[in-house]
Amino acid sequence: MKITVLGATGKTGLEIVRQGLAAGHEISVLARDPQRLGEYLTKVRVVKGDSLDSDAIQNAILGSEAVLSALGQVRGSPPDLLSRSATSIVGAMKKQKINRLIVLANMGSRDPNDRPGLYNRLLLSLLTIFRGSMARDTANETRIISESGLNWTIARASLLTDGPLTKTYKVGSFDRSAGTRVSRGSVADFMISCAVNGNYIRAKPVISE
Repeated sequence: MKITVLGATGKTGLEIVRQGLAAGHEISVLARDPQRLGEYLTKVRVVKGDSLDSDAIQNAILGSEAVLSALGQVRGSPPDLLSRSATSIVGAMKKQKINRLIVLANMGSRDPNDRPGLYNRLLLSLLTIFRGSMARDTANETRIISESGLNWTIARASLLTDGPLTKTYKVGSFDRSAGTRVSRGSVADFMISCAVNGNYIRAKPVISE
């Protein structure tokens, strides 16, 4: 399958690239600093640029069957990075007539059916208090993607760990059964499986362990 990975030089993005290549997929990436791809630099198609540049995104996704985004705010990011990027991504995908989008989001991405347990409610409160701008940016990103008309999936995760893929991770609603953390390896596996199998279209599943 031909897949474009956005946010490919971050920890989760690199894991998506690693697993995608291991599974035999053709991977394209958009990267501000391609050297951060390390050993994968010569194994993927690289477009230099960032997620706020719609022309660069169009070049990166050209010919792809699915777009996987592991974009996230880092030190120095604009406070509306995710929502502005979502607008650029959706616009580029529509121009290229690419319909499948899988996006990793934090728990600032909400759903009317959410019924989190006590501990997750505490985490949400802390996110709102200490990272309020990020939570608002994620909420706006979710709205833009949800209204896009694309076949989107928003994969929601709370605390990401650097642990390996476990194959025992849970996918479900944000309720009392949802765990509080999940490994980047498990998230990458889920996102790739959504691209390949067409699961969870226009849904916001929570991935946890």
